[in-house]
Amino acid sequence: MASTMSAPLTSEQVNYLVWRYLQESGFEKSTFSFQDDCRAQILEDKFKSWIKPGALIHIIQKGLQYLALEAQIYETGSIGSAKGFSFFGPSIVHEESKTLPASMEASMQDAAGDVEMSNPPASHQEINGVSVELEAQKAELLREPPQTNGTVTPVKRSHDLATTTSLPDLNGVLGQRTKRAKTVITDENAMVIDGIGLPDTTSEEVRATIGSSVGVQADEFIQLDPESSGVFQLSSTGDNAQGASARNCRFSPGDKNTLAVSRENCHMFELSDGPLIANATIKETELFQQFNMEMSTIAWSYNGEYLATASWDGLINIWGSDKRLRQSLKMHAAPLLSLKFHPIKPNLFLSVDGHTKVIVWDVMTGQLKKMCELSRGNSGSEANSPHTPHDADWIDENTIIVVGDNGAVEKFDLTLPSNKGSYLESVMKFEGHNTHKHVNSVVWSASHEVFVTGGEEGKILLWKANQQKPVAVLEGHQDEISSLQLHSSATSSGSLLGSSSADGTVRIWNIESRICLHVLNMQSPVDVLSFTADGKYLAAGAQNLLVMVWLTETGQLVGMYDAKQGEEGLSAENTMEDLSWDKEGGRLAVAVKNQKCAIIDWRMLLNDAATKKAR
Repeated sequence: MASTMSAPLTSEQVNYLVWRYLQESGFEKSTFSFQDDCRAQILEDKFKSWIKPGALIHIIQKGLQYLALEAQIYETGSIGSAKGFSFFGPSIVHEESKTLPASMEASMQDAAGDVEMSNPPASHQEINGVSVELEAQKAELLREPPQTNGTVTPVKRSHDLATTTSLPDLNGVLGQRTKRAKTVITDENAMVIDGIGLPDTTSEEVRATIGSSVGVQADEFIQLDPESSGVFQLSSTGDNAQGASARNCRFSPGDKNTLAVSRENCHMFELSDGPLIANATIKETELFQQFNMEMSTIAWSYNGEYLATASWDGLINIWGSDKRLRQSLKMHAAPLLSLKFHPIKPNLFLSVDGHTKVIVWDVMTGQLKKMCELSRGNSGSEANSPHTPHDADWIDENTIIVVGDNGAVEKFDLTLPSNKGSYLESVMKFEGHNTHKHVNSVVWSASHEVFVTGGEEGKILLWKANQQKPVAVLEGHQDEISSLQLHSSATSSGSLLGSSSADGTVRIWNIESRICLHVLNMQSPVDVLSFTADGKYLAAGAQNLLVMVWLTETGQLVGMYDAKQGEEGLSAENTMEDLSWDKEGGRLAVAVKNQKCAIIDWRMLLNDAATKKAR
């Protein structure tokens, strides 16, 4: 009966095994370089469920056992037992040993049953009972491959440079390095690939990589919950309800100690520099919006001179830094989705509602400058109805980009007259997003003169303001893009883009190279992002009420806050609403629906952790 031969290893299988070995061993730079060359990470879904930890080592060990067996086979097919075998030459410690370890002997006996012996040649020579022909075959197998001159420079691509594995168990306030435990695999149904069983002996678990980079280990991170030291629950007066839900939270860009929190009304808090103590270090002012109407969103001007607050009925109030009402803007009749001040002109302000309107205002005078409307549908139930806007951003003081339903991305020139009643028509429609999907977010990068959009299909597109087609597509997310956040550096090469998705990941991109630097796994749809002003940290909040803080340079997780309170766990009423760093990156505000706003004193926690480590 003919024997069944296993299929030879393919190059992609070998690439994946090597990549997994580098990842499991913590060789970060080597993993990155190899991954960038062979794109091994795209094979993760194909092979992950089949390949157990230590697979490459196991296959090599199994091969060595077969080579050792080959070296012991006589031409008659019998197995010798007098001479040991070493792939790397005689053992220094046991060079004189004449017998194999019992486990190796047993493995060789098992393997012998799988080897189909061929008829020996008519003549042969033996040295110490070992066939010279077999030794020559073994030497051929061990021959080094030819070396090439020079080096190969990997070509950078816009696919991932990093992936993550699942998060480890987290215990205590200060997490320590995840320990590598010995695990005996005893599964009788262990996977087999290409005829070779996966590890069935004692092996080491893969080290957890809760940083973004393959091989980056979680040495230390700060784990917090609502009762932890360094977390302050911000109580407030008013709103006719104790502990009313926090909707938005935004630190002032002009004052690290000023925090606005929206609930039924907006509350402005003046914090102290020292530890936060209720009724002793916090001053509160309630900014009355409108009776019995909950807030929808808030926004600060770039210098903290103005605060815009919007309620679900479409009313916008503009407040000064002195907490006095400056303007009430009443042209919207639907909930406000987005408010954005101009990045360098605090008097210019735009608002986007959930119906049809995008309005540009002068907040100093309260004057409506332009009212914009996306193009109308041309088929089906949407015929002659304007596309619903979802977000907008400034390119300059005379130009804005608006995104919305059905792949809509349109540019408006605010210097032109309104030709359609009181509405301004777009001057360019950009083509690139799926016309059956919504575009949710847009941000403008002045240093690169590109704007970035993301939507339901999971793609991130980069555009020039004067080109109808995208100049780049950033792919990797597997579900809807929920948020885009830009951190502009003093140098264009240092500018970062953060993207969050319903696929449970956050990605950090370099805008100039268009490379994904880190993939951060949160294991739950991610809703909100916030960079520190210096770009050193990125905070992300997910639907499982976890907030994670990552180092943007390395992708390492350095902090985790679990906003779930007590035993109640998750519920439909508790959703992650907003995150905001103060201007110095010292404190992080967290807003969760149906909970008080929490303030994490990040700088104090870092100092405490450094002190403990020094001890």
